[in-house]
Amino acid sequence: MDSAVPKALPRVAKVSLVDEVIAAMRTMLSETWTVGSKLPSEQELSRQLGVGRSTVREALRVLEHLGLVESRSGLGTFVIEQRMPAPRTRYPEGPEGLVQLNEFRRAIEVPSARLAAERRTAEQLARIKSAWRDCELAVKRDSADEFARLDFLFHSSIVKAAQNRFFLESYLGVQDSFARNVTLILGQGQLRSMLHFHDELIEAIERGDAKAAARAAEDNFKETDVRVRLLLQNAGADKARKK
Repeated sequence: MDSAVPKALPRVAKVSLVDEVIAAMRTMLSETWTVGSKLPSEQELSRQLGVGRSTVREALRVLEHLGLVESRSGLGTFVIEQRMPAPRTRYPEGPEGLVQLNEFRRAIEVPSARLAAERRTAEQLARIKSAWRDCELAVKRDSADEFARLDFLFHSSIVKAAQNRFFLESYLGVQDSFARNVTLILGQGQLRSMLHFHDELIEAIERGDAKAAARAAEDNFKETDVRVRLLLQNAGADKARKK
């Protein structure tokens, strides 16, 4: 595949660098890079965008989880979609509720991942793995609603493995809101990009690495944060069009 870029990428301001790089790359995806084409190397992207390679790497990771690009070992990164699908549903609780739920989830899920790595039993680990296998089957069936429901069961199994009853009682209280809002978030990318989304988290919990488990949970929220911001942007655009 030809990896040449027909026109130069725009250099970005050094403010919210990852978001700016993602925006620049999405522009190139929609206007220039075609499905199946190979992206320039990280080094070349870094040079053209005027940012560090670590920033480019993080942006590519987000774009991969959004289902727009795919990294192939030893070959490079390729375009698999030029645009994200339109959101599947509206905003049942409003953008503000979505942001607050995301904040709540981060406050519970990250420390729960750390504690689960330290405290989980063999039975609890088996339940975590089983819950994630069910999520993967939902991805293969291309069912966002089913995935959202099962994803709650997966995360609640980790919270339960943390063995803190206050965490668990609080977390179970958001089950209904969780499924509705996760379906919205999933609508901001390709569902298939979730297939291996929590592999690192599960592996860290299995080997009892508390720091890696917390880091993996936090890293997953980086992708979720991007999708939430896209939802808020879409909500603002819809509101402006209706005026």
